[in-house]
Parts: sequence; C-alpha cells; structure tokens
Amino acid sequence: MSTVSELLGVDLYRFCSYKGMSTYKLSDTILRRVYPLVKDNAKLRAEGITKDRLRTIIRDNRAVKLARGQYISAHNWQNLNITEKHLARVIAYSRVLDEPVFTHQSAAILHGFPVLEVPVSVHVYSQSGSSNEALTRHNDSYARDASITRFLAGITATSPIETVVGCARVLQVDEAVVVADGALSRQQTETRINYWELHHALMNSPRKGSARAREVARLMSDKSDSPGETLTRLRLQEYGLFPVEQYFVKTDLGNFVSDFAFEQLGVLIEFDGRVKQTDKTMNPDGWVVDREKERENALMRAGWRLLRLRWEHVRGRGSPWVLESALRSFGIL
Repeated sequence: MSTVSELLGVDLYRFCSYKGMSTYKLSDTILRRVYPLVKDNAKLRAEGITKDRLRTIIRDNRAVKLARGQYISAHNWQNLNITEKHLARVIAYSRVLDEPVFTHQSAAILHGFPVLEVPVSVHVYSQSGSSNEALTRHNDSYARDASITRFLAGITATSPIETVVGCARVLQVDEAVVVADGALSRQQTETRINYWELHHALMNSPRKGSARAREVARLMSDKSDSPGETLTRLRLQEYGLFPVEQYFVKTDLGNFVSDFAFEQLGVLIEFDGRVKQTDKTMNPDGWVVDREKERENALMRAGWRLLRLRWEHVRGRGSPWVLESALRSFGIL
C-alpha cells in the first residue's frame, strides 16, 4: 500500500523556511483524508481512465470536477464534510494556479480556524484573472504584501495574523469575530496567536475595512472555545451584559468550567450546539447525554441555575425575542 508521501510525491515532514515565510505542519489526518482523493488527469490515466470514460463518469454524476483537470469521485465527495470539501477545492486550485496564495476564509480553514459560514468560493491572491462562482481573486495591496505560511504539499496561504486581519476587513462582524476568537483559542496548539499582537494588527490595518477591523479588535476574546460561544458572548453584549467567561465551578461531582457566569445571580450560561451528542469523537460510548445530565444536577446542587442556549438564540438578530425571553426567564434581564 502506498504511503501518503508516495501518493503526494512530497515529503510530508519537510519544513521549509525563508525570509517572510513561516512554516506550519498540515494535519496528517486531513492530508490522508482529502489530498489523495483529489486526482488530476495524469493520475486518472495511470488508473486506466481515458478522456472518454472520464466524460461518461462526470455525465453520470459519478465524479465531481473541482478545477481544471482536477476531480474527485462522487462517493468520496459525499463522505467529506463541508470544511473538507472546501479544502478539496483549495487542493485542486493549488495545483492549477500559478503559485497561488490562499486568503480569507480559505486561509482560515487551512490554519484550522473556525469559520461561521464555509464559502463555496475559494479565496486566493492573484494579480490577474477574473473571479467566478468557484474562485474569488483578491488583488489588493494588503493581500499582496502579506507574510505567508507554506503548508506541506506546497499549499501556501497568508500568515495566521494576516488571515484574521484579512477576514476582519471584509466579513460581517459576527463572522470575523468567530475567526479571531478561533485563532486566539486555547484549543489552537501550533497556530495560536498572541492576543495583543493580533489586537495591534487589527487596530493598524489598512484603510479599506479598517473600521470593521477595529470593531473586531474590540469584540474578540481569547476565552471562547467555539463559534457558538463567540456568538453567545456577542449577543449578550448587545444587551449590555458582560458575564465572566470560562467560569470555574466546584461541585460534589468534581470541578467544571462553564462558558459564562453571572455570579451574583447564581446563573451559568452554556452554549449547546448539539455537537457532543452527534460527534462520535466527543461521544464515543453514546453516554454523553447522561453525563451532561449528571453534570447539570451537580451544578444545581452547588446552588447554580443553568441556562442552555442554542443556535436559534444566537444566530443573527432576526428573532431577538427568543434570546430575550430566555434571559428574562432566568432574571438576567
């Protein structure tokens, strides 16, 4: 069986570094899952797939064309999650464009930062060419002059800090703060950004989009562990509420950390995105719901009330009464 290195034709563990470029090790898991699945014409010919047969396969919806001469089987495509699908498109364009530097949400995904909405279009810096539904080209001076990170397998993107600043300048504030919080999160290991370095970069970003970048600097936090927590904090702040983040609670069942706490009211707020119940990596034995109930009971015995918020409470401002009603029911408003 071929190794991943043989499939890619590169040394996955080779780090390269030179002036103006930082290095970062792309996850082996992502490489094994996505990179070998994206095949070019040469690879397909080596597997005995002629041009005529390829046209038939595509016509029968048994393969997906990602970019010029880059394909993935429909079966593999369907088994990828939305972030992996975007990464597959990034991989495809990394092979067909001339020394591309990926930017904005595409760079954020490469760095492992969360994005609120995974874009259909791949974002890249380019001095020439036009954009289309699948590819958005940026040719502003900020993207041109940005420091870059070279990922293994030859994929290149704007550096972590400049990726966040780039997102902050063009995305909606909620989306940009999610990226910034993710970059600052303690869950980031190899690419975690220093809060004050990012704050300085945002406050001194170029003129275009600078006001939005400064707003992101004001709102971001290094204590959020998920996009849901970020949006919860932003919605609470819109009501003038500033609870303690990542609050340490002692109970008879052990010590827990809650997302937010209103100490004087004895109320804890936690965002419940239902990921723990559905993600097998977070719920390998299927007992997560029972453990969450035991934890909630322990918190109640310790004198706390627990308010769980979900996506319908924090996504946008279309139905503020949903959140407001929940907050009023716990005496927070």
